Amino acid sequence: MKLMIVDDHAGSRDMIRKLVSSPRVAIRECASAEEALRTGREFKPDWITMDIHMPGTNGLAAAIALRAEHPNAQIVIVTGDDRSYLRRLAHEAGAVRYICKENLHELQELLIPIIAADRSSEAPGP
Repeated sequence: MKLMIVDDHAGSRDMIRKLVSSPRVAIRECASAEEALRTGREFKPDWITMDIHMPGTNGLAAAIALRAEHPNAQIVIVTGDDRSYLRRLAHEAGAVRYICKENLHELQELLIPIIAADRSSEAPGP
């Protein structure tokens, strides 16, 4: 699985990386939406965690652009802002989940089974 972590705070990227770290997960970290758009073209992520509030292009606009370039990528908004209108906008932008940073265990609960399934699908045949 390829995971791209997009957040302007290095500490947040570090926490997310530690939560889902596995030999089966290739991770790229981006400190801005602009960097995510550039990195995504080369990396072709399966999953993207996206903060909303970042300098420059915000995470919702970046999510829309990334979904256009990578329609199979699953985007999870990971933010400290739990306002209902942002949840609605995230859904409209194509995000599959909206997780508050104070509840990062939800991200782990979402991704760990997917990582485990990827591992089992690579098991040798008979």
